[in-house]
This record gives sequence, C-alpha cells and structure tokens, in this order.
Amino acid sequence: MSTTKYKIAEQVERLLYKNPNVSSRVNKDDMMLIIGQLCNKILKADHFSVNMPEGDTIPNNCMIIPFDNIAVETYKTTKSRAELPFIPISLPRNVGVFLVAKSDDIDNPFVPIPTGMWGIINVQDLFGELSELIGYEVKGKYVEFTQDLPGLGITEVYMLLVGVDFSTLSIYDPIPLSADMEIDVVQEAYKLLIGAPPAERSADSNA
Repeated sequence: MSTTKYKIAEQVERLLYKNPNVSSRVNKDDMMLIIGQLCNKILKADHFSVNMPEGDTIPNNCMIIPFDNIAVETYKTTKSRAELPFIPISLPRNVGVFLVAKSDDIDNPFVPIPTGMWGIINVQDLFGELSELIGYEVKGKYVEFTQDLPGLGITEVYMLLVGVDFSTLSIYDPIPLSADMEIDVVQEAYKLLIGAPPAERSADSNA
C-alpha cells in the first residue's frame, strides 16, 4: 500500500498529454510540489511537534498521520498483532508509533510498552490492579498486543504514526497511499494543473 510522487506524476502527465496546450506549460517542479501537498491533505497529515524528555530531539518536517480500520489478527494464541500501514520514522521510545487505540474508542489508547519489556513487566506484575489494560510493543513492521484482541471482539484499530512531510520527500520515496487515495491525488493534481495559469501555480507553490 504505497506509491511515489514519480508514479503519481506519470499518471497526471498521461492525463495532461490529452491537452497539449496545457501540458506544454506545466512546470514539473510545481507538479511535484502539488502532489506532495495533496498527499499530506489526503492522508490528513498534521505537522508533528512534541517535547521529549532527557534532551531527545525530533527531526524537522515531521507529520503525524492517522490510519483507521487497521486489521488485527490473533498471534501466538494469547496475543495479537496488526501490521503497520507504513514504517514510521525512528524516534526515541518508539514515539514514531504515536498512538494505537480501538477504532471506536480512540480517546482511550492502548498502553505503549518499550520493546522487549513486556516479559519483565508481566513477571513483576507491575500493572497490579491495572492488569486489564492492553499494552503493545512495536516489533519491526508489526504492533504486537499483549492480549488476543480478536478474542475480545476487537478486529480493527486506529493508529497515529509519525512520518516525514511528503512534500519534502524525493520523487522516488514511498508514500503510504491506498489505490483509491492515489487516484484521488492524481485527479486533484490534474484539476489544479489545468485550472490555474502558470503564474498562479508558482504563487501557490511558494505559499
């Protein structure tokens, strides 16, 4: 479930070539910038900023991106896991996976657990009376939950992941768009490019 600005631009160009008067005055840099901005818009990405303890820093141009209806599967009988829709940027304490919650209860997120620490927490029973809380660890391309969510009737989760502002990516970097979202970006970019004169497009790209 990913594409690139290059692949999207190819599709937009195929549409533009049907109108030579338009395609001849389209600036490629403007097109790429518009595509990146539309990817942010389609994914409802917001600029990400958080104060980290102990002097940890967050890179510039980070975006926080919501993903809903991520499927959860039973894993190792008593656990479950969900595949990340894309690999977030690496941040201290796995903050790249910013939030995971039930799709119908996003204000009550699951408890993040440092990778490899669940066994220690479980043995020491640090949760005590809070043992009913559901925790998760980030392991590679998966979020692994401490309980069998499908067994509890939870088959989908909501995630907030931290990525890079898509308008700053190279034309070949992967962008986590579904096929439907990619079509939306292509159509919106095409409409913008045929509907605005070159001068207006340049002004928009510098906004």
